[in-house]
Amino acid sequence: MMLTILAFIIVLGITITVHEFGHFAMAKLLKIRVLVFSIGFGPRLVGVTRGGTEYRISPIPIGGYVKMAGEAFDEERKGAPDEFLSHSKWHRFLVAIAGPAMNIALAVALVTASYIEGIRVPRYLKEPAIVGPIAANSIARRAGLQSGDRILSVRGTRVGTWEEMEIALATAPRDALEILVQRGSQELQLRMGPPPSGPVTPQAVGLKFRLPRTVVAVVSPNSPAQAAGLKAGDEILSVEGNGRRAEGYDEILTLISESTGIPLMFEVRRSKGSGSTGQAAAGPPGEDAELHRLRITPAEEDGRGLIGFIPDVPMDLEKYGVLGALRESLQRNLQMAALTFKIIGRIFTGSASVKTISGPLEIARISGDAARTGSVRVFLSFLALITLQLGVFNLLPIPILDGGVIALLAVEALIRRDLSMALKERIVQVGFVFLILLMGFVVVNDLSKIVPLDRFFR
Repeated sequence: MMLTILAFIIVLGITITVHEFGHFAMAKLLKIRVLVFSIGFGPRLVGVTRGGTEYRISPIPIGGYVKMAGEAFDEERKGAPDEFLSHSKWHRFLVAIAGPAMNIALAVALVTASYIEGIRVPRYLKEPAIVGPIAANSIARRAGLQSGDRILSVRGTRVGTWEEMEIALATAPRDALEILVQRGSQELQLRMGPPPSGPVTPQAVGLKFRLPRTVVAVVSPNSPAQAAGLKAGDEILSVEGNGRRAEGYDEILTLISESTGIPLMFEVRRSKGSGSTGQAAAGPPGEDAELHRLRITPAEEDGRGLIGFIPDVPMDLEKYGVLGALRESLQRNLQMAALTFKIIGRIFTGSASVKTISGPLEIARISGDAARTGSVRVFLSFLALITLQLGVFNLLPIPILDGGVIALLAVEALIRRDLSMALKERIVQVGFVFLILLMGFVVVNDLSKIVPLDRFFR
């Protein structure tokens, strides 16, 4: 719990500080007087005043703000040249966009550094979107998808790789999941129903990628696999039971999925010393490998059989020079930003689940998970994602947010006159109420992912 709290504070602290520093630095550059630079909301906990600016830390760590002279519409202004509203619309636009721009710049810098150091990427993401094992009683199974099918398009969007297929599923309307697949020499149009809740992912609909070998990477604690003696590094060669024999990754996982409560006999190849470190053995097993036969009975979970292991996934190292890393980072962040806007649009039109929205509790949970991996790279990757999302969210045309300020400036520029102060105040009030309601919703949404809230309303 303490690690989760600390990781949450670090993630939000960095993203908020960078965001507010963008506003602060641009205001200072344009000679706008800054009264308060606050990390967090609420009353001041600690702070110091330097150069006419109070730098403070406040107790509610879900945001921050920069207060500039003459910024509030209800504030008595003197018309001094260092007041925010005394500056041109162009200057006010630069101050508003500087915060999100700093978040996006941080995301680009972090991903660029990762590519320079080198990141390991699952090989299947760059391979054709060929369907592997399909879970029993899954949405994909009911839609008629079969192992070996190649997915050509999702709702008319052509996909060449598994990664493109994942993005197309995530951004397609939930009620329009038409899939075009190639099966042998035929092309078939299939329609999948959406998962009951949450985002549309291959896992949510019961799809898995293909693997050349079934090598165990991790065995889940207190699972049937652990009880039977399966170890990390074991290669599952074949499985017999339930009236048939399975070889190969697709067939093995399909048989396990369809055999809840039925004992299966696993033929396993194990190198000497395999499993002692809890890591999968690298490369093919040596000549000293031993064959073992293990009887494992799959347990039921979500309507399908599982024995409790994670397969080893081949990885490729992507490493670039400075310019190449920057290019890849820009492409990746642009792709993620476009995906975010697309999903937000789907949510507002009702064709994507609101369960895709995450708030502070979910961010805290994932921050803790990232910290517990012990990998600085994983933690920084998560930080890059959060700072990018914060930058994108603040560009939405919602009053009080930076995007709302930019939208008002754009409207005033188009009509060639300023809106009345009374109208601006009312717009800000509506935006404030909307944000309070949105915050309440995302907190309840986060809680529903942890505790099934419907039990309290029966």
